[in-house]
Amino acid sequence: MSVSTQGCAHSGAQRGVRCQQSQQKRTQQGFSLLEMLLAFSMLSLLFLALFSSFNALGRGWDAADKRMLKTEDIRLISEFLRTQLSQAMVVKIQGDEEDSQVYAFEGEEDVVRYAAPLQPLQKSGGVYLIELAVGSDAKGKKLEMRYAPYRPDLSWDDAFDAVEPVLVYGGLEAVAFEYFAAETVEDDPVWVNEWTEHAAYPLLFKLELEDKDGRIWPELVVDLPQVDEYIGGGRVPG
Repeated sequence: MSVSTQGCAHSGAQRGVRCQQSQQKRTQQGFSLLEMLLAFSMLSLLFLALFSSFNALGRGWDAADKRMLKTEDIRLISEFLRTQLSQAMVVKIQGDEEDSQVYAFEGEEDVVRYAAPLQPLQKSGGVYLIELAVGSDAKGKKLEMRYAPYRPDLSWDDAFDAVEPVLVYGGLEAVAFEYFAAETVEDDPVWVNEWTEHAAYPLLFKLELEDKDGRIWPELVVDLPQVDEYIGGGRVPG
């Protein structure tokens, strides 16, 4: 038996009750300052861990959302270009020489020109001369479009004179146009990166795009109209 307990035992009944209450108060005094500091430190570390987890989760959601939006952009742009190029028409325009007419299609590695209805303006009708070209800015390469109403008496340069380009898509690492065609009817068609001053259209047109982050777009390959099909149907103006 401890001394305090003995003291309480040998005291009177009233003094014994007081002694027990004094012991209970000493037992229920609470946490020390050091224990409080340790508890607050552990609580701070817990909140820091939770905040870091939520922050990482938020960044993950943002990145996933950006990827989804970019994927949707790629789908919409690819669909627009495929629809636009697939409507190319066999028509004639003014050539470089006076009183000369050439077919309205020419292409190089970084530019392609053709005639077609313009998809956003289809309700108003009409045929347009359209140019898809590769440009560049601080964000990288970009795909731009110029268009003008079709007139058989205008050359490419005359039609696009003073026409400002419209941005189709930017922030690209690489853009390339290719044409599947044969120089003569005796030759087998091959992929080339230039098709100008020919009396026939290429069989196919291919567009390759790559983002700055290395993402390669789905390859876009489009069938082009052929001169003999239009001539046979009597559909070539000019």
